[in-house]
Amino acid sequence: MKILVISDIHGNAEALRAVLAAESDADCSLFLGDALLSGPQANETMALLDELAPDIAIMGNHDDEVLDPSIFAAWPVEWVALNEWIIEHLEASSIRGIEAFTTAGQYQLGGLDFYLHHGELGSRELKALPDAPDEVLGLMGSESDAPIVLFGHTHVQFSRQINGKTFINPGSVGQPRCGELQACYGVFVNGVYEARRVVYDPAPWVAALERIDVLDAFPDFRQWLKTGLLEGYGIGRQEPWTRYAAQGYR
Repeated sequence: MKILVISDIHGNAEALRAVLAAESDADCSLFLGDALLSGPQANETMALLDELAPDIAIMGNHDDEVLDPSIFAAWPVEWVALNEWIIEHLEASSIRGIEAFTTAGQYQLGGLDFYLHHGELGSRELKALPDAPDEVLGLMGSESDAPIVLFGHTHVQFSRQINGKTFINPGSVGQPRCGELQACYGVFVNGVYEARRVVYDPAPWVAALERIDVLDAFPDFRQWLKTGLLEGYGIGRQEPWTRYAAQGYR
């Protein structure tokens, strides 16, 4: 029994396509949120997710924003312009796909008992990162007796054992942050977890970004987005991502 675990695609269909090709023999799958925003291949990404048909898909913070754009209304103007363009160009099937996502909670799949959480803890001071205090990670699934807690959001691939529970972040499929251009994800094979990565061609993603005409007004921002992906630092070469990269995280 193979269970594919993916998170944080962020509108990068090329990365997701590479993962699905590498794991085409998966028996079932879990998606931990953040499907479309703020990437240039939103509709293509949802089409691939529909094809995969995850057994369980939970809502991420950026998925909430698709359904309620007021959430990002006060963001910097270039981000607002990009997100509004993506949402305006979403197909009805893409929106229905987001609406079908479910909430954090305890689930069973493939004979395993999981607590699934996107990983967003509601505060910039509370981040589910590799060196976060035990009590921060413990906020996810504190009311659950599930032995495995799966989460995303912070885009760093790691596992931790805390008080008899295993906390696993499979990393980000579509937006690397630790200095390598690759899609990160995980699999359970007969109940044993393994972190995996696959490389892919970013050229179609870059071409899709170039076609977003609203970004013509923000050429530096467009270049920053492109550089971030190609260098493996999706939100910029900054702490703590450069530190995690130096420590070997992906």
